[in-house]
Amino acid sequence: MSRPLVLVPYGERSVAFLQLAAAAEDLCDLAWLVHSDEADGGVPPRLLRRFGWVVDGAGKDAAGLADEVAALGPDGVVAFRDVDLVRMAELAARLGLPFHTPAVARRLADKSEQRRALRAAGLPVPRVWEIPALPDAAFVTDVAARITYPVVVKPRTGSGSRHTFLVHDAWELRTVLAWLEATPEPLVAEEYLRSRPGAERDPFADYVSVETVADGTGRHHVAVTGRLRPAPPFRETGFFIPSTLAASEQEDVQALASAALGALGVEVGCVHTEIKLTPDGPRVLEVNGRMGGGVHEMLQVAAGADLLRACLQVALGEPAGFTGLLDCRRIGYRLFLQPPTSARRVRTIDGLQKVAALPGVDCVSVHLGPGEVVDAREGSRAFVAAVVGCADTHDEVLAVDRRMYQLAGVAYEHELRPESLPLEGGEPEKGPTEAVA
Repeated sequence: MSRPLVLVPYGERSVAFLQLAAAAEDLCDLAWLVHSDEADGGVPPRLLRRFGWVVDGAGKDAAGLADEVAALGPDGVVAFRDVDLVRMAELAARLGLPFHTPAVARRLADKSEQRRALRAAGLPVPRVWEIPALPDAAFVTDVAARITYPVVVKPRTGSGSRHTFLVHDAWELRTVLAWLEATPEPLVAEEYLRSRPGAERDPFADYVSVETVADGTGRHHVAVTGRLRPAPPFRETGFFIPSTLAASEQEDVQALASAALGALGVEVGCVHTEIKLTPDGPRVLEVNGRMGGGVHEMLQVAAGADLLRACLQVALGEPAGFTGLLDCRRIGYRLFLQPPTSARRVRTIDGLQKVAALPGVDCVSVHLGPGEVVDAREGSRAFVAAVVGCADTHDEVLAVDRRMYQLAGVAYEHELRPESLPLEGGEPEKGPTEAVA
């Protein structure tokens, strides 16, 4: 009897293909959807062919791609990147396979549509002002006068805090919009959600994410992910499972996540809901229609659960077997060494071997090595190195983060920014003083 087949779009920033192949080993076969015309397609197709079929979607319209994929007879589709959501939803609809509907996928991918759907369902959401790509001077003058500051300016579609800025006044708004003319895209300016009292004294961030598996039997929240405080402007510095929230707060954020997913119409798939803890209670920051980055690794060490396999099971229309928050025996974490906002290039890296030798650390990987350009404006993905491991207490997670910055000697080339972009919005820079080139 032939094994079921799941179609997986693959490219830059996808889940590691070896991890996906391992998750599918005793469950299904994989077909990789690549686009050879992408600037960086990730793993070469010749290597992917060792672990399944490869379909090249370059130059094909929706109908042509659906015909080619249909010839393989897939039993399910899955997506692990925001950029793939709408495309895969339209493909799944043509093939009659379980996935987000195209309408749901658009709400998940577009921050403006998502806010409208949440507001229509009665959920409290911040005010939003839409800004088109390359707005003319009259529009900028008008919207700058109408906005209630401070606001967070970010792309309407995108992830990882790329091109995300905290803007306090009309002058800063004009500065940001002028700089973004180099990479024009539709934007939103969202009313900034205040932190709850005492947040500045908490060593952990004042926002979390709820990880959910919707498999046809219900929407099952399997984990609440905590975070370290971000680096300026809004760059992630670390995640960990489970969070530090008390039981009552966990119930509150899970209830809000359920309401948000209901408002957006999410019925199937692994999803990731970011929630901020404000003086007025928890508020939805955004809902992502795919598994949260690094969540499967943290759940594996914290609870022994295979979320990647669960994503494939859901894609096949099977129940994932989860009914509630997973029992975490340890704390799984993923930390990021973020460069200072003034850094423009990595000169040298030293000391990562010492970081790797710290108790509980499983893996240290270099993301941007010597000679590579770094830019805080590119968001969370502009980190230099990542540290993955497990701990028995949250204090141990903090200790590893602190030692990472102490032991990792990274020298940068720095550059003054004539644009004077607003780069605050996170925490003071971590780590030792670096020499300025």
